[in-house]
Amino acid sequence: MTVVSPRLGQHPLVRQVRRALVAAAVPSDVATVAAVSGGRDSMALMLALTAAAEAGAIGRIVVAHVHHHRRDTADAELELVRAQAGRLGLAFEAAHLDGDPSATSADLRAGRYAALVEIAMKYDAPLVATGHQAEDQLETVLLAMIRGAGPRGLVGMQPRRPLGSGVDLFRPMLDVPRDEAAELCRQAGVAWCDDPTNVSPETLRGVLRRDVLPVLESIRAGAAQRISESTPLRQAAADALDAERLPPVDGQWPRESLAALSEGLRRASIHLAAVALRGGADAVSSASVREASAAIIDHREHHRTFELGSGVVCVVEARTVRVDGPAR
Repeated sequence: MTVVSPRLGQHPLVRQVRRALVAAAVPSDVATVAAVSGGRDSMALMLALTAAAEAGAIGRIVVAHVHHHRRDTADAELELVRAQAGRLGLAFEAAHLDGDPSATSADLRAGRYAALVEIAMKYDAPLVATGHQAEDQLETVLLAMIRGAGPRGLVGMQPRRPLGSGVDLFRPMLDVPRDEAAELCRQAGVAWCDDPTNVSPETLRGVLRRDVLPVLESIRAGAAQRISESTPLRQAAADALDAERLPPVDGQWPRESLAALSEGLRRASIHLAAVALRGGADAVSSASVREASAAIIDHREHHRTFELGSGVVCVVEARTVRVDGPAR
């Protein structure tokens, strides 16, 4: 039985999700878990995946909702998702977390993904699909920029990445503007819940959504979509830089080898070695990387140490350069 009308099946968001399914070579004979919170983006995702399944582009859809027990509206959100999944004839699974009030956003995300992986394993589903869209991608890139991330950090979210236990996270809506998600839900007569924390001034993402993204959109319409659509170009640039940088051998380089590189490649080599030691780019100081790079070519031979962040240091000596610090 067809539950998504042919008209909605031709909506731009639905067509984009189908293209993403093809690009990712998603199997049509296995289940896919759709993570649905009850917001407009994830409700639109549920509709688009249902239309794709009806067209034979994807197999069984399992709707998964994670109840964090942190807001008064959480019970209503769960029931909204359960009811809509039922109307679409989709399997529904709910996972309940403990609602720890001290949990950080990172804790909540880790718990949510762990619960989604469990559901995916139950159904032998290789993918968990989420409704991350173009504005989410723009926020991710902007946050990376203000942290001083290198080219790899500026790539943003990947359309597909491992979650664990043989399950991948799949984001088929990254090139879709948020307004299209709302439009699809309205056309389908599907209600959604707005999470007030999405625009909370207490979070960086909330400030970006409330104060920054509307200004960017007023300056250049479609800014978020353009940033997201250029992700493959940034990915290619990061890959090219990785291929050209000079990795350390046994934790160090001959100083003359780093000195022979261009300024950009020298900094990239130091930066990426520091990231490898601490497992992330956020706390690597760009200013200290710049100072260490300058020291490598200044012909001075005394021992110097540059603090790169999180206990990682770059040591420049007469003939060698090394990056030391706490290993992952």
